[in-house]
Amino acid sequence: MVLTCAGILSLYIDRVIRIYRAQRSADSVQIAGLERAIQLSPGNADFHDLLGVQLSASDEDSESASASLRRAVALNPNRARYWLDLAAVYQVADDVREQNEAVQTALNAEPGNPEVAGEAGLFFLVAGDLDRALPLFRRALAQNPEAAANILPACWRNTRNANLMLASVIPDSPDLQLQFLGLLTQQKEAAAANQVWHYLITSGRNFPPRLSFFYLDCLVKERDVAGFDRAWHELARLNPTLRNYLPSDNLIVNAGFEQPILNSGFDWRHESAGHVAAAIDDTVAHSESRSLSLFYDGNPAYDAGWMQLVPVQPNAEYQLSLWIKSENVTTSSGPRVAIADAYSGANLLLTDDVLDTHPWQEMTGTFRAPVSTQLIAVKILRAPADTRIRGRVWIDDLRLVKK
Repeated sequence: MVLTCAGILSLYIDRVIRIYRAQRSADSVQIAGLERAIQLSPGNADFHDLLGVQLSASDEDSESASASLRRAVALNPNRARYWLDLAAVYQVADDVREQNEAVQTALNAEPGNPEVAGEAGLFFLVAGDLDRALPLFRRALAQNPEAAANILPACWRNTRNANLMLASVIPDSPDLQLQFLGLLTQQKEAAAANQVWHYLITSGRNFPPRLSFFYLDCLVKERDVAGFDRAWHELARLNPTLRNYLPSDNLIVNAGFEQPILNSGFDWRHESAGHVAAAIDDTVAHSESRSLSLFYDGNPAYDAGWMQLVPVQPNAEYQLSLWIKSENVTTSSGPRVAIADAYSGANLLLTDDVLDTHPWQEMTGTFRAPVSTQLIAVKILRAPADTRIRGRVWIDDLRLVKK
């Protein structure tokens, strides 16, 4: 009995050592090492699969690769990965029938695996079989949205049909539809992006507005002012939270800085500016409870980093008014509000500057939009700006109306 137990233990230890040595050999991911691993553990399907993959990537003939992979699937036919690796060898050999059979067997082996569905879809897509590929992509994305980074670009390259992808590939998910919209904007596919945007809006599915701000910014960058205007109004109809950011008779939205700053769309946009500290001040206001506070630290400063984009009608006349307060502003050139063409940068209006210490005072001005101007930028800057400036100003209740 003791000898029998000792014999079993010896066999067990020998088996463990052989598997360990085989794994060490396989870890080298070299053909010779994998062949050595198979000699030590011939029943391990993983080693046959790894060898087949390595052979298919080397200068060896594909028959050796497929033979090794066929051995892997024979040892473990329930592992989809082996069937897909075999399908890849058939694909290189242009054996579509064997490739499709291997892919289908992979799907049958692991029907609930989204990664298998996605990879199987890619095989059918390359083969031009959209009827089999697209439903697999939709299944994969529904179960694993992270796969969109690979699936969406591949589908777009092969279909070039946004409506087909929305209908057959992308599940009813605003997040995935927006990801597709982002892909199209990056590739400057304006017509297709417009189709996806229209689909998003007409579907009536609400989503956080910030997720789509990139599209609005893209329209501005591409100088599609009409599209920018239309898309913002459409987004506001879909998301009630944006209705306070729609222009009325006053074309400047959030004119008193009472609403949260969106930093996109029709609202104020801001970025850090050298030597200017900006904040929304809830202790000082001309009306209601807030204003924009700007503190200049004593160095030269030009643009305060705040801007709002406003669509205008060419050749129309507009009137601007605002309220501004100053405290200990020492400089020869104080802050002022400017209206400029958003694209050319040409100034259309500069208000008077403010110096010293003054209570709230109103600044006004008028301008006519040039025939070539469709979008203006409302900014806070200094002109000239090559002198030092120290002190604080508050700005509130801006108003821009068409005369």
